[in-house]
Amino acid sequence: MNRSIKNAHGIEKQWVVLEELATKLIHNGKVIPEEVFFRLRIANSIISYYLIDEHASIDMLMKANNELSKIQSVLFSLCDNKLAEEYLDKLSKAMRNDLDVEFPINRNKFNVEVKKRKNVEAIRVKLNNDLQSEILSDLSEWYGVIFEYSGELDNTIVIEGSKDRVKNALKNFSIIWKFQRDNIIS
Repeated sequence: MNRSIKNAHGIEKQWVVLEELATKLIHNGKVIPEEVFFRLRIANSIISYYLIDEHASIDMLMKANNELSKIQSVLFSLCDNKLAEEYLDKLSKAMRNDLDVEFPINRNKFNVEVKKRKNVEAIRVKLNNDLQSEILSDLSEWYGVIFEYSGELDNTIVIEGSKDRVKNALKNFSIIWKFQRDNIIS
């Protein structure tokens, strides 16, 4: 699946700089509060989500930036003047998107097919065998949701729509799925 990754306006590079600073402070013998690592993980997840999900809004970057601001205030309070100046310079370059560092996108836990956007939900159902596309089309019409094959996993159906409709479609689809599982439908 070849998707272009969005621009995070240097926020992802700021994350890299702050993560590097935290590591350097640890190597210098400083005790870093667990909150910093907790917020780094949160910020990484938010930025990864923004970069990968084509539907993620710029508001996500603002949330990541808030986390990074909190991290920055804690880390710089632990720095001596020389280290603070070095990393303020790096952060300044990161903000201008002039720093050449690579952000470690968290792809392991994120799946573009399983998401929640406002009132839209999507789930995946693993099948033992293929279903005819006409059946999926009929199910889509009947329940007012989208039934389609996954672009990421074999023999997997993605059901997308409003939460109530997805629940109803899934409940009724489970009958077909059980028959299909028992090799009645092929």
